[in-house]
Amino acid sequence: MNPSELIAIARALVNGVIDGGARPASQTELRRAVSCAYYAMFHTLAASNADALAGALPDGQRSWAWRQAYRAADHRPTRNKLSRASLGGRFPAAIRAFGEQFAIAQQMRHSADYDPYEELQATTVAELINNAEAYIHAFAQTPDDIRRDLAIHIVTNIRTN
Repeated sequence: MNPSELIAIARALVNGVIDGGARPASQTELRRAVSCAYYAMFHTLAASNADALAGALPDGQRSWAWRQAYRAADHRPTRNKLSRASLGGRFPAAIRAFGEQFAIAQQMRHSADYDPYEELQATTVAELINNAEAYIHAFAQTPDDIRRDLAIHIVTNIRTN
């Protein structure tokens, strides 16, 4: 999954580009846009985890280990591990902010996907997309060693004793 493409699709849905811009985005389009924004964040994290744990490889040369590391993050546990309480003071502000936005995006995606009465506003969805893109960009600027530590935090169970 390419997070940049997911963001572009989300924007196209909100802006009505899919239907030629002849009308405002429908609730279905807005719901799909929310999902694309969330998954852009999720796949950013999954790829970062895989690169950190199994090594970055050229496209088309993904190993079994890389794929397993990519798939290791599960949605709800990942949100919980990205929470302020779980991250504590071990990670820089960019990671903590990414975690907060990840939780917001996941909650919006859950509502968009499962609440038939949820009425989304195009401006709210556009803001989510812009925020997701900004936090993805900031996340990408985080040093490799920090992202490696985060990958270990995300895909392992922390023992305190």
